[in-house]
Amino acid sequence: MLQSFLLSLASGIVLFVVYMYHRANLSEGSANYRYYNEAVKGMSRWLEQTVDLTQSHFQPCKNCGYEIALVHDNYYCQRSDLFKLLHPEVVVQDQMVLRDYGGQDLARKIIQQNMYDALPNFLQSRPIEIGYHQTPLETSIIYPYAKNYFRTHTFGKQAGCIFQKYFHVPGQEEIALKSNQSTHFHNYIDNLKQENKSTECIKDASYEKPTFRMWLKEECENFFEIINTKQYKDKLENEGIQYIYKTNRHLGNGILLLDYQNEKIIRSWYKDSLGCGRNITQVIIQEYLKNPYLFKGHKMEFRSYFQIASTNPPILYGYKKALIKQCALKFDLLDFTKEAHVCNTAVTKTHKQTTGQEQDDDLYIDWNLEELQDILLEQGKIKSRNWLNESLYPQIMRKITHLFFSVDKYLLKDSRVGEFFGVDFILDDDLNLWIFECNRNPNFLAVTEGRKEKFGKLIPDMLEIQMLLVRSRFKRIRDFMYNKLIPAIKARQFQQQQEKFKEEFLQLMKDRFEPEYQISKSNLAELAYIGDGQFNGYIKKECLESSRVLKK
Repeated sequence: MLQSFLLSLASGIVLFVVYMYHRANLSEGSANYRYYNEAVKGMSRWLEQTVDLTQSHFQPCKNCGYEIALVHDNYYCQRSDLFKLLHPEVVVQDQMVLRDYGGQDLARKIIQQNMYDALPNFLQSRPIEIGYHQTPLETSIIYPYAKNYFRTHTFGKQAGCIFQKYFHVPGQEEIALKSNQSTHFHNYIDNLKQENKSTECIKDASYEKPTFRMWLKEECENFFEIINTKQYKDKLENEGIQYIYKTNRHLGNGILLLDYQNEKIIRSWYKDSLGCGRNITQVIIQEYLKNPYLFKGHKMEFRSYFQIASTNPPILYGYKKALIKQCALKFDLLDFTKEAHVCNTAVTKTHKQTTGQEQDDDLYIDWNLEELQDILLEQGKIKSRNWLNESLYPQIMRKITHLFFSVDKYLLKDSRVGEFFGVDFILDDDLNLWIFECNRNPNFLAVTEGRKEKFGKLIPDMLEIQMLLVRSRFKRIRDFMYNKLIPAIKARQFQQQQEKFKEEFLQLMKDRFEPEYQISKSNLAELAYIGDGQFNGYIKKECLESSRVLKK
């Protein structure tokens, strides 16, 4: 204990001495300040050369929805990076997080309880004209509710600095929009089939039920061929729901169960298939999961969380806590009521309010997955008391890994970005796992004390990973500057060696955890993938071998 204290004290003294030395030598106007300024300018220029700002997710956006009210400052990143070099404690000791959403946002409250809120008086809970708050220079993580930050603020200048993480990945709509996700899944599975992967590998990689993309003429016509048959009509009458219609909206909106009434509506939209190829609305119609696992007669879903910690290289984490949701009404394929089939919290909450059950918490489940395991053991559906670790967690990790790899090439490759997702899974009665939808920037609704407790652990765990990557990068780049860039600038050799320095710098920018910045043992995040083909054992070896799709 004493030895640990002395080591901690010695480390603090060293950090303080280094800090005071560099502060004395980095005052504005000093020669060293000019050297550091030149080095930061050079590194920023190198990063600018690696990012194509003409891509769709960087195109300027006005009145495009929720906009973040932060000042445009083309020198912000340069000043922020220099400030952190002068004040290293704001990176290596503090956790300074900017969250723009106000009101009752639970994530904001948890940040304020566990770390530093970079703009504690910044309350923005509705669309508002941008440009009245200055992002603090010490901000290390920008975690806005809005996803349009890089469409209103220039990446690398006004946002996304060298020593920052922006907690949205440009291109994340390829995961979160159901139409995009379905298209990438089709292509992903087709590519695996072309590689002659085994039936077992294809099954492991499959995360959604067979789907018709209704904007594609052939798939749209195939769907109508099916529902025009007597066999389908008999199944609908005798077995109940066969298909579900999904748009790109979330919170349970934009979902139609294909009962008789909704079938008439869809037929009118597509003119009984004559409109196929002309109606290009981005919607899917998916085979309905007819044998979900039921709890007390209710269908249930669970939301599992995962994080793209970085895209340069890809670093992916799953989270070993889940939010379990049950549908408001008992499951019955012949009951076409939405509340019996869609378990979204918003749908359940609305049902409670409209039926006068505001005080009835039976409609929410605060189980942990360990308790689900206990129930399955009691029911005799599983035999092992280690089922979670042996079966369910590996299934979750496999599904999110395949989901990520199906869209990976569409995401911005940059170490300054990351993203947090909530994936809604459905467990069928055979205990196979299927993805219902994937939510970017998931809401944290404090509908029960149990959920508050889960989120109170999950959000700090999630942000710890981001902060450790920032600190690791700060250490590498600061050492690189002290040992190489600054001496070269002083000796007037910087220009001659610039290409060599640029190559080394870009390698140092790639995310990895330095030995002194390792994830705490209490963190419930589980590594699913980290660059260079390291899948942490969740993808079978035979499915990886000679695969162009699953990167090695």
